[in-house]
Amino acid sequence: MQILEIHKRGEPLLRFPLGEAPLEIGRHHRCDVVSDDADVAERHLLVMARGGTVVMLPLALAAAERARPRPLPLDQLIPLGRDHGLRRCEQTGAPDVAATLERATESLEHVATGKLSLLLGRGSEARRVALRDLPLSVGRAPDNDLVLVDRAASARHCRFEPTSRSVRLRDLDSRNGTLVNGVRVASAELHAGDVVRVGRSEMHVTRERAEPASSGARPIAVATVSRALMADAERYAALPWPALILGESGVGKEGLAELLHREGPRASGPLVALNAGGVPRELIESELFGHERGAFTGAAGARRGVFEQADGGTLFLDEIGELPAALQTRLLRVLETGEIRRVGAEEERRVEVRLVCATHRDLRGMVERGEFRQDLFFRIARLILMVPPLRQRAEDIAPLARHFLHEVSEVVGPRELAEDALERLRAHSWPGNARELRNVLSAAAAATSARRLEWGDVDQALRQLCPAAASCDTEQLRRVVAQHQGNYAAAARVLGMPRTTLRDRLRQASGDGS
Repeated sequence: MQILEIHKRGEPLLRFPLGEAPLEIGRHHRCDVVSDDADVAERHLLVMARGGTVVMLPLALAAAERARPRPLPLDQLIPLGRDHGLRRCEQTGAPDVAATLERATESLEHVATGKLSLLLGRGSEARRVALRDLPLSVGRAPDNDLVLVDRAASARHCRFEPTSRSVRLRDLDSRNGTLVNGVRVASAELHAGDVVRVGRSEMHVTRERAEPASSGARPIAVATVSRALMADAERYAALPWPALILGESGVGKEGLAELLHREGPRASGPLVALNAGGVPRELIESELFGHERGAFTGAAGARRGVFEQADGGTLFLDEIGELPAALQTRLLRVLETGEIRRVGAEEERRVEVRLVCATHRDLRGMVERGEFRQDLFFRIARLILMVPPLRQRAEDIAPLARHFLHEVSEVVGPRELAEDALERLRAHSWPGNARELRNVLSAAAAATSARRLEWGDVDQALRQLCPAAASCDTEQLRRVVAQHQGNYAAAARVLGMPRTTLRDRLRQASGDGS
């Protein structure tokens, strides 16, 4: 196996195995490798496997420098502070010397595909942060990779570190501690379903799952209109211009924004999302442009806005139609000059961001009524993608349903749809679009222990969640009866309802009260 040697004044002092998890080096007593060298920072360096080799990440530098790991050469002494050094070498006499590291780095590449994510917040304000192949530092300080607006969190609270098997959470000696599933930890290996609490902020560890037959996280597109939309999106992704995504709530506008980012030239940069309708009006300016310390009551420290966070990448502004008129003017100026000014600041900062906006509202109508600036509309609508509602792309219902059932399988177990259950889904108008479909299937899957979801399971979930769907389509009932050669008892068993109920519904529909 490969090891890390710590040298003092040129002589080997300590040895540590390499491969499975990152090694933190520094003067802090909780580091994996503790140094007494005064020139070494409290938390100085991370040594970890990455991309088939071993790299060093300097922790004491700015975030931009931390994102540039340096390779740790084999059999070369690297200075560490004034008297110490470190050297990566192979343990003499160990069988298959590189096998352990090779297996570890191969496993790490699996982790690096973004299988685990953090979900912060709830509802429309929720955002997802992927845990990739580099550590993610969390805290209130603006130089963290994930900055929290949370007074109960420490400036540098904790760090998420990729390992060969999963992701390890390391508390950075925070004031209030870091909790995993309610238990305070110094370090812990994380798995999907774990809940991490930092200050008053709660983060859910989730596993990203792609549709088995799809490539990556590409939105599902089977219907002709969906395929045409995907073709436009892939073509627009290569362009640097602002894009506007229009469509009803729940149609998947965020997934389309992710595709524009992932398939574009800024894919290596950050993708930052903000729901303009989910932020209080008094805070939206600070969320967009950031603020300086003391800029307003409660501004205890400086904070970057989403434009700065997205520098070099893509900013997704959802529900742009909810933006107040005063901020529409400021946003227009940012798009014209490429410069932002934090609240309370005197100087402007230049940012390089591709803006992608989305809304379910009729922006053209708002422009005509004077509710949205016409010049801003033409700035953000250089490229337009119109996402059709689910009722206009019925061919997408089956693959979307399989995808959503696959998502919940980790919680409720494997589920599949009977053909008549799928017909029941197709008969619904889906005013809530794909989001409503996900909720119905989650409820149906949770309500039964059976692997196969029947018509009755889906119909019951629709009745509970969608009152307008309480009356099933009569033609659907007749079709099931016809499939069973007029046998009401057999049809009722498939539909999951009493035979008398089925008979009464069909009689009422035909106007026969006998």
